[in-house]
Order: sequence, then structure tokens, then C-alpha cells
Amino acid sequence: MATRPIRLFNTLSRTIEPLETVTPGVVTLYTCGPTVYNYAHIGNLRTFLFQDLLKRTLRASGFEVRHCMNITDVEDKIIRDSQGELPLEADNTARHAAMKALTERYTQAFFEDLEAVAIPQNSFTFLPRATQYLPQMIQLIERLEKNGLAYAREGSVYYRVAGLPHYGCLAHLDREGMKLGASVDADEYDRESISDFVLWKAHKPGEPYWESPWGPGRPGWHIECSAMGMELLGERVDIHSGGVDLIFPHHENEIAQSEGATGHTWVTHWVHGEFLLVEGEKMSKSLGNFYTLRDLRTMGHDPITFRYAIQSNHYRKLYNFSVEGLKAAKNSLERLRTFRRRMEGEGESAGQGPWKEAIDPLARIETAREAFWNALADDLNTPEALAALFTLVTDLNAQDDRIALTRAERDAALAFLDETNAIFAGWPHEEASLDADVEALIEARRAAKAAKNWAQSDQIRDQLKAMGILLEDRKDGTTAWKRA
Repeated sequence: MATRPIRLFNTLSRTIEPLETVTPGVVTLYTCGPTVYNYAHIGNLRTFLFQDLLKRTLRASGFEVRHCMNITDVEDKIIRDSQGELPLEADNTARHAAMKALTERYTQAFFEDLEAVAIPQNSFTFLPRATQYLPQMIQLIERLEKNGLAYAREGSVYYRVAGLPHYGCLAHLDREGMKLGASVDADEYDRESISDFVLWKAHKPGEPYWESPWGPGRPGWHIECSAMGMELLGERVDIHSGGVDLIFPHHENEIAQSEGATGHTWVTHWVHGEFLLVEGEKMSKSLGNFYTLRDLRTMGHDPITFRYAIQSNHYRKLYNFSVEGLKAAKNSLERLRTFRRRMEGEGESAGQGPWKEAIDPLARIETAREAFWNALADDLNTPEALAALFTLVTDLNAQDDRIALTRAERDAALAFLDETNAIFAGWPHEEASLDADVEALIEARRAAKAAKNWAQSDQIRDQLKAMGILLEDRKDGTTAWKRA
């Protein structure tokens, strides 16, 4: 199958470039996944939604996509939150168990959130957990030692930044104007300094550890992604993606580690998504504007509406989240769903005319199709792609008001809606979509009742009622439903 050309902004060159892959027709894609110590917030989800849009666009354009997204299940914040209740004398087995209990809980919650915004687990080729790749991390550090780019100190191992001339190429750091920093153990550090960063952290009391050639300890955050990416996708990767907050130091350090070991370019195309603001301000718990997807659902907002609101804005533009924006997204989705229902029907002409400006519906659909895909192929320009779709909806509705579209014309419009829905996942065939949503809400209500959370149970019943769904709780404990 021929592939449609795709152009993407490359953070490395700061230009929009044609996507060229190592293997024709195949894209290797590495994306930084969650650090599973808490629920993902809506800013995190913006990044994952843009990456899903990228992957869907690539697949619809004829590429086979081999997508690896890691799960960071060992890191400073995870250790902080998982070890706090253990006594200092707790053994290593207990410490690992406590860490795993925390990370498994939030990993499951993360996948539930992804499913809710139409990102199924089976859409990923690889979902590695960092703790499963300790041997590969150790081997990579040893390669860096052999190349003179890593040195041990008191049981820890650090990367020698001065040994890599192109360090700072991704973040475009001014090495001449910046002071070389001391060795640092923190996963995240001052963005205004260049520091020798940690690859392996010596064991400290109260922390879980693994054995290594340098003594007991644990990996640094940055080495995890390099090791997993190189192991699963190879030493040359087509696209690496994440939020703009990861450009420095995380992705910069990944380049240093991977290219310091191999001696050649690791990633061809670096693609980063912008931040999400809430009502014009940075999201913060102290400001009371910090939201998870679960918060939005409790407020009565459909996760698919959130997905559409995010994806209707360009991924490289700051997105200002607001409740009003969700309402606008909901209205847009309803317009497309109403149009789908209209096209599924037979249609009747208004019987008025003659009309001088009748259009050829099939030709008009092809024009919209070309504009839609050209927009997505141009750095994922979703606003332009959606504009092409909505203009078509306006034109075909107007035509159908005057001269009823034929069954063939309606089917052609429905086929194009299916194409576009494969990218945005917001206007599927309504019956199947509604049934799945209803069953998911009933299951959530069942769980709330089992937990004796009566307020949440009642809230879900009211939400279903607002959707036109009536529930019947049966004596055998099951729940039946019907449309009002």
C-alpha cells in the first residue's frame, strides 16, 4: 500500500519537514508515558491525545506504526509516595512490594482514562514498564563507561556532559553562555544549567534497590527511556514524542545517552506538544484549577467531548481549557452526529425550487476529503481538517433541504464520516456508541453501589436519565435499561 506523505515540525531543526522513515512504509514511534504515582491530569492527557492523533493519522496514511510507550514505575516521586509508611528497617522485598502496589494501582487508572478517551491498550505495540528492563539499563550504562562518557562516584554513575560536543542540540542550549553544573542526582533539575546527570543512583536508606556492577541502587529517570526505546524499537527510531516540558533535560539526556552509546543519530524526528492552561493560568492545585479526567466526569462532562476539545486545537499551540470550551465542543460533536443521523435516513426534498446553485454531492465530498487529508498531512493541522468537514456538512445539509440526496450520495457522505471518525473518534454510528457508553456507566454505578458510594450511584443514574436512559434495578442484583 502506498503511503500518503506526512510533514511534521521537528523540534531538533525547528522546521516542518517531510517524515522519512528508516524502513519504507513503517514508522517506529516512541512516546514517553506516565510516571504512575498519581492520576494523570488533563494536561498529561492532552499529550497522549495528540500522540494518538499522530498515530491514527499515520496509520490512515498507509503506514505500519510500531508504537512503544513506556510506563515509568520507578522514579523519585514514586519512591517518595510508596515508601513513606514503611519502617526504616523494612527489607528490600517489602519496599519493592510497596512500590509495585502503588504503581499498579495508578497504571490501571491510567489505562482506564485512556480507554475513556478512545485510546485502547491494544493500539500500542509495546507498553514496557521500567522495572522490567533493569538489565538493559545496566548494559547501556556500561557501554557509556566504555566510551568514556560515564564515571562512577560513591556508588552512583554520572554522564559526562562535556564529553558529547552536541549536547544541547535539541533544546538549543547556549553552551558558551551557560555554566557547567556539578553532578546531580535529581531526575529533574535547573533548566538554566548544564549538569552531569545521574545514570545510576547509589542506594539510600529507606529506598528499594537492585544489584549492579556499581553496588546496590536504582536507575536514573533518563536512562530508562533510552534503554527501553533502543531495546524494543532499535538503535534508529523515526519519531520520538512528548510534551514540551520534556525537551530539557529529559529528551536532551536521552539523546546524550543513546547517541553516546551508538555513535550515531538515534531519533530522526522529535515532535512535542504544547502545554494546557486552565482559564488562562497554569494548572495548579493551589489555584483550585487542577483537573483529572475523573473530575470532569464527576462534573458531568463526556470524556469524548474532552477528546474533541483537545484535538480541535493544533498540538503546537497553547490550549486554554475552560468549561465554556467543553460546551462548544459538545455542540460541535452534536452537529456532526445529527448530520450522520440525517445521512442514515432516506431524506425528503423540501419541494421548493428551482435552484440555481445545486452542487454535485459526490464531487463536493471528494473536495472535502482532499482538504481534510491535506490538512492532517501538514503537521496535523486539525483546525483546517475540521473546517473542511464542517463546511461539507453545511453544504450537504443545504443541498438536502432543496433536493434530497440519493442513497448513493448519503452512503458516500457516511463513508467520509467514517474516515474522519477514525481520526477523531467523536461521531461513530450512534447505536453502537451509545450502547457501549451506557454499559460503561452502569458498570461504574454498580461499582459505586458495591462501595456504598450512594451519592455517586445517584449521580450516574441522573446522568443516564439526562441521556434518555431509564434504569431498572432487579431483585437478582442486575440492572436493565431502556431508552425513554
